[in-house]
Amino acid sequence: MVAVVKLPETRTYSRQESITFRKTAERFGGLSNMAGGYLLNANGVKILTSEALYQACRFPHLPEVQRQIIAERSPMTAKMRSKPSRDNSRPDWDIVRTKIMRWCLQVKLVQNWDKFSKLLLETGDLPIVEDSRKDDFWGAKPEDEQILVGANVLGRLLMQLREQVKNGEITSQTIINPLPISDFLLYGREINPISKDGEYYLANYNNSLESEETSSHFDSYSIDSDLILINTPEHKFHSNDESSLAENLEKDLVRVAQLEFDKYDSLQFILPHIVESLQEAERTDKDLSELFKTNLAQMREWLKRAVQLRKIKKLSKPVRYVAESQLPLIR
Repeated sequence: MVAVVKLPETRTYSRQESITFRKTAERFGGLSNMAGGYLLNANGVKILTSEALYQACRFPHLPEVQRQIIAERSPMTAKMRSKPSRDNSRPDWDIVRTKIMRWCLQVKLVQNWDKFSKLLLETGDLPIVEDSRKDDFWGAKPEDEQILVGANVLGRLLMQLREQVKNGEITSQTIINPLPISDFLLYGREINPISKDGEYYLANYNNSLESEETSSHFDSYSIDSDLILINTPEHKFHSNDESSLAENLEKDLVRVAQLEFDKYDSLQFILPHIVESLQEAERTDKDLSELFKTNLAQMREWLKRAVQLRKIKKLSKPVRYVAESQLPLIR
């Protein structure tokens, strides 16, 4: 079987109605994968830019090429280092490269939360567009002084990330799971879940946890791999319609909780341990906060959603929690 890759839809943007970036020294240059000052850590490996991480992911079967890419001090030379081996990229590269780019951006966000989340929020609700002279896949090329035309996949991924920050779907405490694709490796090792500090380790981590690709809640620029389906009607210019959210989620609280219980969420790692502790004894939110060494607000959010998932039960007078032990821990 031959996979057919559908090219993403081309869009037209007005410079005056968009946030654009080309050079890393510009105000919004930090949105670029070439921007320095956003140190990453995956599997204990320090990586200077998201561009280097992205390029390294081309070659999971060539750890020495990955080392050469990551050893480069400049993001441009890291990109150039990958060129001689591109004919030997992973065979499904054209299918998975957008998913990998999204994952790299999530790692960049969580591990540089204060600076990168602030920059994303400073873009407001305007379209984000990579202004590129040559690349109309990841960016958009100038048609004249005012108009940019291209698929702008990087810009749309950044807009998606911006909405996740606004909605609290991704926070500084979020754990970024490895992608559910074959051979997602760095230096010959499977890539582990990633936290703000690097690799995420948890006692009794369950490697069989479902790690399905999360579908975007943002229908206006839903991007699934490079098989891209854009659900908004054609417009000459794309401005505020880019950031409109899907409003027709199921009303059932359990369904809402399950929609939110996705691969980016630390709840999926901590929930089995919360339930296990509640099978031993009833506990208050403060008890659990101290037990798991997390702040009270975070624990209350986890408990609220665990109740919605019907994994635990909230009792009153006084307020405390018990396990719904008859139900499976993971959906």
